[in-house]
Amino acid sequence: HRVKKLKDILTEGSKIALLLQPDPDPDGIAAALALRYLLGRNKLSTPLVTFGKVTRPENIAMLNLLDLEVHTIKSDELVEYDKVVLLDTQPSHFPFKLERVDAVIDHHPQGEGYEGISYVDIRTEYGATSTILTEYLMSAAVPMSQRLSTALLYGIKSDTLHLNRSVIDADLYAFMTLYPHINYNLMRRIEKPEMPLKFAPVLAKS
Repeated sequence: HRVKKLKDILTEGSKIALLLQPDPDPDGIAAALALRYLLGRNKLSTPLVTFGKVTRPENIAMLNLLDLEVHTIKSDELVEYDKVVLLDTQPSHFPFKLERVDAVIDHHPQGEGYEGISYVDIRTEYGATSTILTEYLMSAAVPMSQRLSTALLYGIKSDTLHLNRSVIDADLYAFMTLYPHINYNLMRRIEKPEMPLKFAPVLAKS
């Protein structure tokens, strides 16, 4: 029912912004990628966007090695999109009021500012937003590629400190479901970048 409602809300938009927190982390990035898969859309019509930049070396490695893009935009550019979805963040996490938000999916403690938002799924007991999106994909029987599985597993690992913090059975089940399908070599290279950042684009193509 949740997936159907979310799809009904978002299919009306030809261009959807998947908005992440400034300096997005792996959980948010993976969740946004999963939502794009769930909607059957591409990176042109449904880009990952943020008001900041990705700065941590392992997060930059994740983007490069999995061929992902997160675009930095200004808040007033959200008017260019038909729909706006917040992933792994909430309206109250921003220092200013967002002009529009159509959906929020997150696992952090719920803040304020949800008036007029059509879809809200906040599960504070979950260890990662990637777990929620993994459940969405499974319930909708959406095939999960190796690339997507790797991203989601890394999102869960990073937000739960390798399953050592704030995990419930749902996180463990998602982890076990994804694990057989990941690219182990890419996972190792994401977690421990072996060369300076300026060589990351080269690694991505190797």
